[in-house]
Amino acid sequence: MSSYFGPDTPDVVIKSLFKKYDTDNSGCIGRKELASLLEDDLGLTSDQADVYVHLLDKDGSAKISPDEFCAWLRSNERFSIVNDTSRFYAVSKAVEMFQKYDKDGSQCISCEEFKGLLTELGHTIDFEAAFKAIDKDGNGKVAFPEFLKWLNWVPLD
Repeated sequence: MSSYFGPDTPDVVIKSLFKKYDTDNSGCIGRKELASLLEDDLGLTSDQADVYVHLLDKDGSAKISPDEFCAWLRSNERFSIVNDTSRFYAVSKAVEMFQKYDKDGSQCISCEEFKGLLTELGHTIDFEAAFKAIDKDGNGKVAFPEFLKWLNWVPLD
């Protein structure tokens, strides 16, 4: 399916696909709804789907907005992360680490959770300043894409 979508895909096609997976009509695609698309229709494994769910949720809301969905379909990304074994392994390990420090399961890392991560790694820096540097959108929480960028384990572009 991913080969059929690109920058020129008409809005009506993307909106129709979005509506198909927004099964609860919430206006967003939840993590389970997105996993259904990725696993059932696109044939990804549950581990691959979990990585993509984290990557596509740019704001850590645990939902994929129509804008996030549209940007992904138009990106021509073509599942490059799961198709590159070493890159997929690195991102999978980053997801595991992210989940370990997301103590409350909010799909974001708070400043306090980030402090725990840095403390466990042996850092004694100004936690709040470090957190603000990672929280690129300034919303007071670190979503997975911000976390992955901070780790700098794999190029995101």
